Amino acid sequence: MPMTRPPVAADVHAGRNAVPVSTPRGPEVLAALRSCRLWRAASDEAVARLAAVANVQDADRGTVLVREGEPAKSFGVVVYGRAKVYHLGADGRVLTFETAGTGDPIAAVASLAGTRYPATIEAATDITVAWLARDDIFTVIESEPEVARSVITDLAARVVNMTAVATSLSMDVPARVAAYLFQRSLAVGHATPEGLVVELGMTKAELASSLGTVPETLSRALARLRDDGVLEVRSRDVVVKDVGALARLGSGYSED
Repeated sequence: MPMTRPPVAADVHAGRNAVPVSTPRGPEVLAALRSCRLWRAASDEAVARLAAVANVQDADRGTVLVREGEPAKSFGVVVYGRAKVYHLGADGRVLTFETAGTGDPIAAVASLAGTRYPATIEAATDITVAWLARDDIFTVIESEPEVARSVITDLAARVVNMTAVATSLSMDVPARVAAYLFQRSLAVGHATPEGLVVELGMTKAELASSLGTVPETLSRALARLRDDGVLEVRSRDVVVKDVGALARLGSGYSED
């Protein structure tokens, strides 16, 4: 089915899709905004004010929410579903920067900076997004200055993450895979008699895209790590047999 272009963020924020907090959908929107890390220090009253001015967009899977290069006048918070943030190269290769879920902000950095969207954001599933204008968060910061710390912390973390993405692209694919799995093992790995079980956190196609490669090359990289005795590959997870080797391959860490 051909992709239909949704309203751009600026149009969504214009008011036609507003959903008052008092409506049946209002609590869902309010809960997503309350969980957003950008304003974790904000009072419930401030978050309720954001919910009152948010404009809600429902979109089907595959819909482009914002396009790279467009003026960044609004940013969103995912209410339901998942969004993929990616860059489409001139060679047609997709580099996925991140996947955003419920409560995650999207397009926030460019919107707050008043620049253009540096990446395309697409609905990875059917999705609901609450859109806000940059002035909405500035108003919250002015009324509750402690919110600025949350915003600065989150934006700084995003810069670090983008730096890590850029650095990883200088590695070969097995090293990128090892780096990702090593970080995942620290975050979500759990010990079993077989080894350290690490959920991939996304489909293999999505993982390949996030690592700047294609599924076939990812499969070869995983097979190489398997043949080297580093891990065992399963459908939605891997079993790490040699955490030290994974760390050395993926992060330059040495046990010496």
